[in-house]
Amino acid sequence: MDIMKIREDFPALKRYVWFQNGGVSMTPAPVAEEHIRLMRELLERGPMHIVYPEEENPRRKRTMDRLAGFFSVAPGEMGLMRGVSEAYQTVLRGLDWKAGDQILLTEEEEGSVLMPTLHLRELFGVEVVKVPLVDNIQSQVDAFASRITGRTRLVTFSHVTTDAGHRMPVREISQIARERGAFTFVDMAHSAGLYPMNLHEMGCDFAGILSYKWMYAPYAAGALYVRKERLNDLRVTYAGGRAEAWLDFKKDRFALKENVERFQYGPWSWPLVHAWFYSMNYLSRIGLDQIWSRTVVLTTRLKTGLKQIPGVRLMTPESPAMSAALVTFSLEGWDGFVLQDALRRRWNIVIKGFDNIRNGIRTSVPFFILEEEIDLLLKALGTLAKEGPGR
Repeated sequence: MDIMKIREDFPALKRYVWFQNGGVSMTPAPVAEEHIRLMRELLERGPMHIVYPEEENPRRKRTMDRLAGFFSVAPGEMGLMRGVSEAYQTVLRGLDWKAGDQILLTEEEEGSVLMPTLHLRELFGVEVVKVPLVDNIQSQVDAFASRITGRTRLVTFSHVTTDAGHRMPVREISQIARERGAFTFVDMAHSAGLYPMNLHEMGCDFAGILSYKWMYAPYAAGALYVRKERLNDLRVTYAGGRAEAWLDFKKDRFALKENVERFQYGPWSWPLVHAWFYSMNYLSRIGLDQIWSRTVVLTTRLKTGLKQIPGVRLMTPESPAMSAALVTFSLEGWDGFVLQDALRRRWNIVIKGFDNIRNGIRTSVPFFILEEEIDLLLKALGTLAKEGPGR
């Protein structure tokens, strides 16, 4: 892997030190140029699906087939969404709920998952049960298992939690949920694109996927995965013009598609979606195994360095088996947002501070970051630790 060559694909890296990929990723030049080409095609040739359907419709199928193949599932198990929020809403609204039903989720879910879950509680009296994060695979599985009851309908969790960066053992949690009659939904916003994945083998029933974090496509597109045998367990709540297999305008009759596309109600910007196709090829050419290996090297370097700084508390598990590309920590006496601003103002480091359940800094570590950039962050934190807050 030629890191310096790859960094040429990200010209914005010349402007600052980039540790905010988990917000919205940079788009590499080849992917951005493909998006520009597709938009210019619309300008010069017009709406492709109307004027040249013989070109555009097969292209759309290739894009969706590639998306499914990237996650080792059948094309009929992957449908387009605008993001994880829409994917999760589709699952929530597709199940029947009554007072006393339970949803399990971790104590640290992002708003796109937490907000609709709490709203469901207000609508139907569903009980929301939170599962603590544990820095051990078996203990994390046990934490879920001990809270699943006969009333649990859905177990929802981020594959990698948004703030502290805990990676959940999806296969083990999904197996226990299935054995006890509950469905599983996995938010893959902070894992998709980091290493090879087989959603079938992971065992979850549903998953939401994003294009614009670790898959490096332009903002924004998403997808819903529905395991084939779970297709008929979800009701179509929002039936739109992308859901029908056929529609009889005279007799007012219709039939829904037989696969996950029955949940689509669009429309989408297809140049964005096709650019996502291009980003998958971009990552595959570099090699997902290589991307993951380098991610482990970089995050390990950062975690090791953080432990040497007085006053730093590491919130992310040290083991790569329990973490991914997010490394989160706090610095004693510092508010997360104040620390974020100090790092940007004095060292030109772009990073995320937060103050919700936790108070600290989340470091997103893309594979093209340099070791010396990790070291710069560590040096800056060491300086601030000595100076004390408020500088």
